[in-house]
Amino acid sequence: MTTFFVAQAGRLRDVVVGAVFTAEDAAELLAGSVRFSATRPFTGTSATVQRRMAEMAERGARERVKARRRAAAGLDAAIAAIATSPIIDKVVDAQIDRILRPLISGVLDDVLTMLEKEPDRIQALVRGQRDTMVDELVGRIRSGAAAGDDAVDRVTGKMLRR
Repeated sequence: MTTFFVAQAGRLRDVVVGAVFTAEDAAELLAGSVRFSATRPFTGTSATVQRRMAEMAERGARERVKARRRAAAGLDAAIAAIATSPIIDKVVDAQIDRILRPLISGVLDDVLTMLEKEPDRIQALVRGQRDTMVDELVGRIRSGAAAGDDAVDRVTGKMLRR
């Protein structure tokens, strides 16, 4: 029973929105010297009232969807304008200067102090990197030489077959 009332409340909201837009249409028609009652007769029968309420509910639902889309587009545009604002850039830069730069300086100072106290750690790291780089270079030279050998073998093979 509760879901019935919730569903009816949603439909009632759409009816109200549809009625507002229908009233707006009526006002436009009246302003243009056209009688609303002549273009959309209202006889007052139950079927007519139900049909008109259904029309207003459908119109209200459509207008609600349109309004949400317009609001979302407006919000996206506002967020983009704020995000690209020079004021926001200044605020972000100020926060970086206030928080990130001292943090990096402190960490860098700690790392350099540690390296001064324990140079063996960094020397082993540098040696390991150097060995890895030398191994990579030798490997590339070997693969290049092997590719060159294959090319020379193909050329000589073609020449000797002739």
